[in-house]
Order: sequence, then structure tokens, then C-alpha cells
Amino acid sequence: MDEFAAELSRLRAEIAAHLAWEAELGGSGLPSISAAEISRSVAGTAAVSPEAASEITRPTAVAMAGGGPASVFALSERSPIDKHRRLGLIEDEARVCTRCELHKGRTKSVFARGNPDSPLVFVGEGPGQEEDRQGRPFVGPAGQLLDKMIAAMGFGADEVYICNVVKCRPPNNRTPLTAEAQACEAYLTGQIEAVAPRVIVALGRCAAENMGLVPAGGGWRGRWGSYRGVAVMPTYHPAFLLRSPEFKRPVWEDLQQVTAKLRQG
Repeated sequence: MDEFAAELSRLRAEIAAHLAWEAELGGSGLPSISAAEISRSVAGTAAVSPEAASEITRPTAVAMAGGGPASVFALSERSPIDKHRRLGLIEDEARVCTRCELHKGRTKSVFARGNPDSPLVFVGEGPGQEEDRQGRPFVGPAGQLLDKMIAAMGFGADEVYICNVVKCRPPNNRTPLTAEAQACEAYLTGQIEAVAPRVIVALGRCAAENMGLVPAGGGWRGRWGSYRGVAVMPTYHPAFLLRSPEFKRPVWEDLQQVTAKLRQG
């Protein structure tokens, strides 16, 4: 009975923390959708037969003249086994990449964290100091805020896939230059094509711009767009919210649109 009471107390504390965070974002109540519900709506990833597995071919690196690849790998197959292997190969290439000047200052290449089988991907702009040290995206203060946002949507941090436009830290955490983003574009494209999510959240103007979601002379946040055939919701970056918490509510409204689209199935 003591164990039951302790578990009940823990659950109450988690629910209270969740409601407090959602209230801070401007919402109210528990999420209308769970990660398990979303997983069921996109289920159907059947076990791969030995015959199908034997047909999986090793991806081939593709290079353009001038050094920048149009696509790191030819991604024609999307079986669960091949997906993880291809992502590993792309990460291996990103780890030793020298296509732009950012590689000269990196400690570690920062590829991704989370679940590549998730229907939901978050794309930021680039790693910061702590990310460069650990080799994982969104692990500093902005990452802690992002994890809270993800939890408010009903997901665990390990139930979504998180990456950045560029894989090496820009000096002094500045915004990546256009040439740097273009040099890294093949890695992002490879990740999106391999993961094949249903929805992407573009975190910040830099991510939105590099995914072609910022119209000339118009607004960009909260407007659905598309990248490589995947629905994208651009919203403010968590680092911006740390400086300007008054914008948490519109971000929460954007994320509610994302959960609604995922639920449509």
C-alpha cells in the first residue's frame, strides 16, 4: 500500500507540474492527444521479413561539383531497418565534414537526439556551447525549455526527433550564415527523408528561412508550410522565449495546431 501511495503522489506531482507549465504557456487542461495515440494513428510499421531485409541496399554518397552534396544519400527505401542504418551513415559523414568554415571551431558535430521513428520532428538553427561540448542538440537552457514544450504537447523528450539546420556551432552562437546552411543542407534533407515524419516544427526564423517558409515581406510564425512534402509549422525558438517570455502563448497556440494535425491521422 505504501508503494501505491508513493506512486499516486508522484503522479499527482507530475500532473500539477504539467498544468502549471501549460498555464504559463497560456493554455489550460491536459493534452487532448497522447504520444501513444499518435503512434497508433501512424502505426502499421510491420516487421520486415528476411526477404525484404535482404533487399536493403547500402546508400550511396552523392557529391556535387564544388563540394556541396545535393543529397548526402540516395534515400529510396524507408524500411525501419534501413532508416536507422542510413541515419548512422549520414551522422558519420557529418562528424568529419569540412564543407564550410564551421568545422574549424567545433568540438563535436551535433547531429540529432530523440526517436527517428517519431511522426514529429523539431528543427532548430544550430548548436550552442553546451551542445558543441556534448555532441547533442538542445541540451542547454533553450533545450530544457524545449523539453517542457514537448511535454506540454503530451510527448516525452525521447519520443520526438530533434536536429538543427547546421551541425557545427557558429562562433559566439551567432545565426548560421546562408553559405553555412547551404553546405549543411544535405544532412538536414537526409535526416528528414530518412525519418519521414508527418509534421515538422521549425524553431526560429533561421530554420524557417532555410526550409523556404518565410515569404518576402510577410509574417512567418504560425503559418503552415511544407518541406520535402512534409507539413511544417514555423514558430519562435526557445532561446527567444527565454529572452521574451511574453511570446510563450502564441508558441503554445502553434504547438496546439501541431497536435491537432497529428491527431487527424
